Amino acid sequence: MIWPRTTTIDRRPVGVALVTGAMAVCLAYMANNVPLAGPKLTRQEALVHWPAAAIGAVVVALAVFLVVRATASARRASPSPVVGIAEEVHEAERLRVPRSLRFESVSGATVTTAAAISLATVALSFGADASFQLAALAFLAPWIPLLAIETRYKRTRDVLFTGFALLVIVQLLHMVEHSVQVGQLLAYDGELARSHGIFGQLDFELVHFLTDTTLWISLGLLVFVLRGRNLWLGVAFAAASLHQIEHFYLFWLYHADNDLYLAGGVAGIMGKDGLIGSPLDRPYLHYTYNFIVFLPMVIALWDEARRVDRLASGRTQAATGGS
Repeated sequence: MIWPRTTTIDRRPVGVALVTGAMAVCLAYMANNVPLAGPKLTRQEALVHWPAAAIGAVVVALAVFLVVRATASARRASPSPVVGIAEEVHEAERLRVPRSLRFESVSGATVTTAAAISLATVALSFGADASFQLAALAFLAPWIPLLAIETRYKRTRDVLFTGFALLVIVQLLHMVEHSVQVGQLLAYDGELARSHGIFGQLDFELVHFLTDTTLWISLGLLVFVLRGRNLWLGVAFAAASLHQIEHFYLFWLYHADNDLYLAGGVAGIMGKDGLIGSPLDRPYLHYTYNFIVFLPMVIALWDEARRVDRLASGRTQAATGGS
């Protein structure tokens, strides 16, 4: 039997599987070896407010239905593939960082300088015994003006893509916050009181509800505007919808029955000893939610960047007469 000399492997699903598998292994270790200490609800107590969770699920399901319906109608009305990612791309192009994801209006020397200053703040913050919050702000500060300049430049070319890119950056920072919290739980042996991330002052239900609801609505709008042609964006929206049910329930429980919330209701729906429950304590569960939203968002942004690059290239060729 003669085997083919070359085999083409789609690296994207392989990469997604590897990253997801590594994350699952880490979370399994944390769940088994670093459990959270704190109050737990009995099974009877956890079921007290199940109607609120059911109402939240219905609200989210209705919103998803409306997004899907509106997207399908818009796609039928505008079947042109120019909005989406329909073209096949060579493997070299698939792996190369799209131009739209690079700094285009800021010089390489400026980016290098900002990176050097940012890294230098780490040593300075450590030497000055600065707080974790101050050190984080100092690390990010050199990048803020560069991001503002680049955002202004990209906005003149494609407002939608620029907004999507900023949304991914915000979610990246959100993931960093959750990652720091998980690291703190590991360092402090599951002591939640000392594990609230970098900006622990913002670790309360109103902030979680507002930020995750804004992300959920934004992803739904992007799915509609892009006519559902970016599959990974749809995956991110589906994951964010599941996450949103949790936050509807948690936000309601925090205000409607704060005593039960403090007695262990903070576990929510799928958290360990929660309404339905799972092996994951709340921090690990919500890290998982955010991860399965963030990863497809990154892939979707990559695909949208390629689309923007192709459109820009097409406009350039049209302006020069195709030469």
